Amino acid sequence: MRRSLWVLCAALFLSGCKKEQASEAPRPAEAARPSEAPLEGEQAEEPGAEFAPGAYTVTKEKLDAYVGYQRKLLEAYDALLKDMAGVQGRLKDGGSDMKADLNASMKLIESKAKAEEAARKEAGLSEQDVNGLSEVVTDVMGQRQLAQALQSEEELKKLEELQAKLTPEQREELAPQLATMRERNEELQKLTEARRTHGDANVDMVLTREADLAKNYQDMLSTFGRK
Repeated sequence: MRRSLWVLCAALFLSGCKKEQASEAPRPAEAARPSEAPLEGEQAEEPGAEFAPGAYTVTKEKLDAYVGYQRKLLEAYDALLKDMAGVQGRLKDGGSDMKADLNASMKLIESKAKAEEAARKEAGLSEQDVNGLSEVVTDVMGQRQLAQALQSEEELKKLEELQAKLTPEQREELAPQLATMRERNEELQKLTEARRTHGDANVDMVLTREADLAKNYQDMLSTFGRK
């Protein structure tokens, strides 16, 4: 099975964004990754290449296909969740054949896997592509969302303004905390961890579709947070 938007949605829950919606959303389980094998589309590193050793290579074509794959999954998940809500409602009311509804639930779960498979094939992506792209996109966009949620830049400016009004002794006491905050803020803004893991080229490529990927994330949260 491949990593899907269910995994990406879970990553956003951890980032602290959309807390109210996320708290009401289902907790989808992470799909098992296929056995470690050479990733399809993975390229050998060339001298001067900015890809981390062993990292999946994100190309424009694969990233564009992945954005489309996400949209297809959103459509499929929206329909599946509506059907699942109907089954759960009948089970809760106790006015239906429980065995029949349980069977219906299992069929819906199976249809999820089929929908993912169909979306992947339509996008022209292999399971290895989806896994590789999901890891890079999740790390990059997760850090982006975390930076926005923490509003670290704004908080840092407030502390700096406060520091300017303090006595020399107080400023000296606050200085180490500000230095640590500046460092963490810089790491988030520059996506230091994602770049260390996946390489500058992969991170920069993902950022070319940042707006579309962010919209897909927010739409996924809305889909799972809908009452």
